Amino acid sequence: MLEADAIEAVDAWVCGHWVFVRVTTEQGRSGYGESTYFTHPTAIPAILKDLEDSYRGQSPYRPEYLYQRILKKHCMIDAASASAMAAVDQALWDIKAKALDVPVWELLGGRVRDRVRAILLIEAASPEEILSKALAARDEGFTAMKIKPFIGDWSSRATARLLKSVTETVAATREALGWDVDLAVEVHRNLSPDQAIRFADLTRELGLYFIEDPVQPFSVAVNKHVASHLGTTVALAERNLNIWEFREFSDNPSVSILRPDAGLAGGFTQMRKIAAIAESRHQRILPHNFTSPVITAVHLQLAAAIHNWDLQGYVREQREPWNRVVRDVNAVQDGFLTIPERPGIGIELDMDYIQSHGYQPYGDKFNHVAFSAADGGVKLQ
Repeated sequence: MLEADAIEAVDAWVCGHWVFVRVTTEQGRSGYGESTYFTHPTAIPAILKDLEDSYRGQSPYRPEYLYQRILKKHCMIDAASASAMAAVDQALWDIKAKALDVPVWELLGGRVRDRVRAILLIEAASPEEILSKALAARDEGFTAMKIKPFIGDWSSRATARLLKSVTETVAATREALGWDVDLAVEVHRNLSPDQAIRFADLTRELGLYFIEDPVQPFSVAVNKHVASHLGTTVALAERNLNIWEFREFSDNPSVSILRPDAGLAGGFTQMRKIAAIAESRHQRILPHNFTSPVITAVHLQLAAAIHNWDLQGYVREQREPWNRVVRDVNAVQDGFLTIPERPGIGIELDMDYIQSHGYQPYGDKFNHVAFSAADGGVKLQ
């Protein structure tokens, strides 16, 4: 039986371009979460300062009620507000699971798997680096990986040359890895609809696990059209915020994989619903996951308990600053992530480090830029 308690404070810290949230109760319990609004992270503490009165005094053990209470009060669908609410939701589930001395996955119905297969993002700036890092990852035991072949001067190439060269990079990677590795391609919204369809035709014989985000996310209708004409597995919707938006994508049978992010799309409370929507259409969940180890830990709790959770997006965490913001990074062995047995979300933050290292602008990290076209304008998609 949970003892009566109430939320006393909601605090947020920006560390680098990551945002960490702590909810504290009157009984001294603390829960943690991460907002993945990485483009403008300083907005999150300001939003939560405004929302704190709506949370203060409420029971921390009612995350569904509190999510609905805040959502209906403001009826806002912007990414910043959604991401702030998602981080608080994670923290509330963390508090409740800790109070019951169980992992969050126990509250979600118990484990459906023993470990979680990771799909490693290959971070590389040239075709040669893609090959070398992919082969090293295979030798480590990773059986799934994702490459980003739109590199170098891709945005200024003629379309025929662009599609040819990118296809050659993907083909060379497949040949080097063989057929015992699931290989996916992150297009990163860099193609127009017609180009994406042509790219899928060119790579069809390479057995890609999926093509991710072939076009810009702004039009659901266009994304559905592209998915319907690719003739291959497509993964979409990492920028989407709620069950209604994901339902629109899920309505299209051509969409095979949905890409929600627990730090943007409603934390545990909404992610389990998104997964259920997808399951009813035989679709898989493969979360957007490239920020800190905290959101990876949250996703692992969901992966442990959700049947149609497919792979776990993963970037290497045994490096700075990933390994500085938490006491221990998420354990990975032979390409599989370990499901935590510890209470709550299963990870401990290093608050001394987080509180002493402030905001660093996102800038052009990870090659997230507006690419220049041959005519000097922004590359048209």
